[in-house]
Amino acid sequence: MDINEIYMKWKNEELEDEVYALSFFLYFHCKKYPNTKLQKILDQRVPCIDDLTNFRFKKVKEKALLALTKWVSGEWKFQILDYIPTPYEVLEYQAQGVRPVTIKIQNEFKQILNREDCLEFFLHDLEHGHMFFFDDELKKMQIDFFANVHKSCQSSIWDDYLKDEEFKEKFYYLISDMNTHREHYRQFLGAMLPHQNVEKFSFLF
Repeated sequence: MDINEIYMKWKNEELEDEVYALSFFLYFHCKKYPNTKLQKILDQRVPCIDDLTNFRFKKVKEKALLALTKWVSGEWKFQILDYIPTPYEVLEYQAQGVRPVTIKIQNEFKQILNREDCLEFFLHDLEHGHMFFFDDELKKMQIDFFANVHKSCQSSIWDDYLKDEEFKEKFYYLISDMNTHREHYRQFLGAMLPHQNVEKFSFLF
């Protein structure tokens, strides 16, 4: 398997997202945790969904593996990006019911932000995807919340708050790195805002 060739096929829209995501995962997991049997299969044919159940994957959380399986089977909607999106881009995707996943090719493993390497960065995004999709009621609640926040960002309602760097950091975390329930969002935002201003943002919930 030539992962750079697979990437170019995906970039040229000759390969579906699901096939590229599966190929990326198997290639880099095999590179990080060598498996001669899996490597032989990857050298002989295109990966398939059965490969996710036919092998054990070291240090991969069950929820990440489930998210990838659901993605490949077409049940959960992810969007591959070959760059790290801004918090506002993540917000826009999630407001549409889509979870973005960053896939970055590394010839040599090295840290990406606070993740060990490209494989761990990918798996971390899948874990967020699991939290976004695994429960239909929770998914709908998150989509509604993110849609409301996204709409509010088209106004000037946040401008004064975002001048504060600490608030901005927490706000970016809220819109791009939190997949949770309504009450947690309410409490997190409430702790960020002056008490007298909390009611102003009740429309988000």
